[in-house]
Amino acid sequence: QMTAIWALLSAGGIGAGLALKEPVQEFFEYITILLDKPFENGQFIHIDSIWAKVERVGVRSTRLRSINGEIIVMSNSRLTSGVISNYAEMERRRLVHKLGVVYETPHNQMERIPDIIKNIVNDTQDAIFDRCHFTSFGDCSLDFELVYYIPTGNYILAMKAQQEINLKIMKKFEEENISFAFPTQTINLNK
Repeated sequence: QMTAIWALLSAGGIGAGLALKEPVQEFFEYITILLDKPFENGQFIHIDSIWAKVERVGVRSTRLRSINGEIIVMSNSRLTSGVISNYAEMERRRLVHKLGVVYETPHNQMERIPDIIKNIVNDTQDAIFDRCHFTSFGDCSLDFELVYYIPTGNYILAMKAQQEINLKIMKKFEEENISFAFPTQTINLNK
């Protein structure tokens, strides 16, 4: 009879162990989040294809509010096993833009474009110019690459500075009679 009792207790122990595996794993992931602090309440993160603000870290799951406004409840193990981008920890934001001008743009204007853009970025509050170069002969445009930094982790301030720079570039190009390129095709018809 003792053999039967031990067998029953062993089977019960295995069953209980299997039943508690997930809750115990989630608890340890919760401890990992508390100790490692990959994110905290109120911070904006990106994981998988989700952009969201952390609302509450719980023992089993974490509540996130997506940029669309809905609540997303994600298990702590999924959070800790994924790649998390934490934008609250960002000290500065690097922005890379491609600008294309038409092929009819004269050489002297092409030479001046990097300096025009440099002056615009340097005159914008919360923006630090890195570089601007004529990089390629595109299918429909002469392409420039602009790189600058926004020294803030605040997304709204970064987008405000980016918008200001874009509008200033549009205005200056209009004043200088520089045309932005758009996809075009030339068709030659033979008689």
